[in-house]
Amino acid sequence: MNIESADVIRLIEQFLKEHNLHSTLEALQTETGISLNTVDNTVSFKDDIVKGNWDAVLASVEQAHVPQAKRIDLYEQIITELADLRDISPARALLRQTEPMELMRSAQPDRYLRLEQLLSRTSFDSARSPQHTARNESRRLKIAEQLLAEVCTAPASRLLTLLGHSIKWQQLQGILSPNVPYDLFFGRAQMIAPAEDKAPCKLLTTIKFPKKQCPNSLAFSPDGAYLATGSADGFIELWNPTTGKIADELKYQADGALMMMEDAVTALAFSDNGEMICSGAKDGKLKVWRSKTGSCAKRFPAAHSQGVTCLAFSRDHSQILSGGHDNVLRIHGLKSAKMLKELRGHSASVTSAIFSEDMANIISTSDDGSVRIWDTSTTNCIHTVVPDSDKHGLSAPATHSALAIPGSPSEFVV
Repeated sequence: MNIESADVIRLIEQFLKEHNLHSTLEALQTETGISLNTVDNTVSFKDDIVKGNWDAVLASVEQAHVPQAKRIDLYEQIITELADLRDISPARALLRQTEPMELMRSAQPDRYLRLEQLLSRTSFDSARSPQHTARNESRRLKIAEQLLAEVCTAPASRLLTLLGHSIKWQQLQGILSPNVPYDLFFGRAQMIAPAEDKAPCKLLTTIKFPKKQCPNSLAFSPDGAYLATGSADGFIELWNPTTGKIADELKYQADGALMMMEDAVTALAFSDNGEMICSGAKDGKLKVWRSKTGSCAKRFPAAHSQGVTCLAFSRDHSQILSGGHDNVLRIHGLKSAKMLKELRGHSASVTSAIFSEDMANIISTSDDGSVRIWDTSTTNCIHTVVPDSDKHGLSAPATHSALAIPGSPSEFVV
């Protein structure tokens, strides 16, 4: 796809217009010969002309490049209506101090003289006939149609929107890390001084739960701003991990409208962008929530026949990987709200499951002591590893979790 330089200039012009940099906008349009020619809303623009809201109309026309002949028609109509209303001073200012009227005086002197004579009259008919009103309305409508042929409308903030989409796509592709500051001008991640790697040695805060509300699962948001907890009574809550208090800046939590499952919450996972949370329950059900509103986006009422033990979002947020006490892994589609694939092979509960960075493989661990690597497309198990099998034989201890190693797409730690 080729990107035209004129389109890039129009994006910049829209940005300048929206940020009231009118002198810079005018200079750019003059130097490039490329005009924006947009209005915020064509329907409102036409409505302003038909109703005679001339201040708003002139403000819009001044920022657009409209042919002089059509600008002359517009100014002539405004001056005529102001004269009818005996509002002579602004009418005379428009006639004598604006560029379109100067052009009329040099190119069409008779037409200009008629306007001068109209403003010089000492008496006006105060009674406006229905025919006169109808003529004005007809002229306004004609002018509206002429001007609408020259201007258009475009979605707001197109430049910033496109830049945002570009960055988000690069994050989804793994080109940019969502948690690293990005220098948009130089096109590179900002350098962060390396911090000394130390083991945690200080208690930051404590979150206390009622006796019947003990937490069964938890997950940090990707940016570390929230800690999600899932309790035995089915409630899902988001906390400030620094203060240990409920995140009441989220309106639904402040109002007490918490996310909730029908049974104990046994697994939680955030999407990479932090916008969604998936929760799994003891009864085998899954729900997907919008973290900012607390609304339920999708339900999977029969994800597993027994309790859900682990969850993971795909990098593009279109799929959810789940494992359960039924020894099975399943991939669910967020759009269809249906199970897409099933992976069988473990002989005991699945304890964790993750997608590889390129989404080509799935790595799972289990109470049967094995680590399995699966082909995502075929659902075939391509490798089975039993750590320390030479020491433990058939009684290998359970493998509890598999974690990806950042920056090493082909490696993980168990």
